[in-house]
Amino acid sequence: MNFKDVFFNEAKLIFSDIAIVLTIIGGVILYSFLYPQPYTSQSVSGLPLSVVDLDKSDVSRDIIFKLDATPQISVKRVDLSERDAKDALLRADVKAIVIIPNNFKKDLALNKSPIIAVGADASYFLIYGGILEGAMKSVLTQSATIKIANLLKKQVPLSKAKEAYAPYSLNIINLFNPQNSYTQYVIPAVFVLILQQTLLIGLGILGGGINEKISRGESGYFKIAPTWMMMLSRVMIFGFIFFIHMLFYFGFSFEMFDITHLASMIDLLTFGFVFLLAVIFFGIFIGALFSSREIATPAILFSSLPLVFTAGFVWPVEALPQALVYLSMLFPSTVAIEGFLKLNQMGASFDMVIELYAILWLQVIIYGTLAYLVINQKRDNIKSV
Repeated sequence: MNFKDVFFNEAKLIFSDIAIVLTIIGGVILYSFLYPQPYTSQSVSGLPLSVVDLDKSDVSRDIIFKLDATPQISVKRVDLSERDAKDALLRADVKAIVIIPNNFKKDLALNKSPIIAVGADASYFLIYGGILEGAMKSVLTQSATIKIANLLKKQVPLSKAKEAYAPYSLNIINLFNPQNSYTQYVIPAVFVLILQQTLLIGLGILGGGINEKISRGESGYFKIAPTWMMMLSRVMIFGFIFFIHMLFYFGFSFEMFDITHLASMIDLLTFGFVFLLAVIFFGIFIGALFSSREIATPAILFSSLPLVFTAGFVWPVEALPQALVYLSMLFPSTVAIEGFLKLNQMGASFDMVIELYAILWLQVIIYGTLAYLVINQKRDNIKSV
């Protein structure tokens, strides 16, 4: 068979399979709109807060006012007891609790150091960090006001009092996430994983389906066509489709959801090309191992959540077992997520991701070789039967 015949047979088999078409075209497009929706308004601001004011003084009311004035926090409740505030936190009515202790104003007058307790839901570290940042700003501002007032009572000039209390100022800038939102760091990484998983499912269904046909004794081009021709056909067909998907994700979708993209087009396409190539060869390899088409979808979907946590963008890799970190490096998405985030969200030059680029090329060589060997081995087994 010549390459043209093999290519058209591969294309016919792919596009006549509704499961593959829905996955590699419909699924990818659908995910691009549905997945980001929960995060579109998830900037860390206006987080609901409960304040337990046990002091009920003018100072404590001033602290509550300052808490409500910070952009990160919105005081939704002023509870009379810690139990009421805790119940509100458990019902998810609020995200945090601030407790102003009894005798707070009196202790300040006596130059004691009363403790304001802050309890926040640490399940989401951006929310937790936002609560702590807002609370600390409010409390430190109140503390500065009191300390400067005490210095003024001692006849210290205002300018000297300010310098004595705060010799420097703190200016916090969120460098790679200006809006301090989930959208900027979750969606770009998950988009890479979606591209990989849908591509692997499509190739897995194709490879498993061919193995089913072979086991049933059906004849077809897949028994006689040269292995390299079938592999090259799949690279061209799936590569073209997912190259368009990649441009759609990193172009239109990023613009629609106002996601930062700093990489140059050449760097993005260069890195994206080898990523898609690595995933395609990996998909051909595992597809050749599947004994049936039904195995592909659950097997690959099952790996999605572990890959999210081992990729390092929702959970620090330093907190994971080293064996899991090394195991995750077998998947192109782990390397690609780090590379794409550095290029697109952090503005890194291509030289800074050259090691990740090399790892992807290594995966291309390894998985391409393995796929070729496995397909040939299965053919040899058929001939020997």
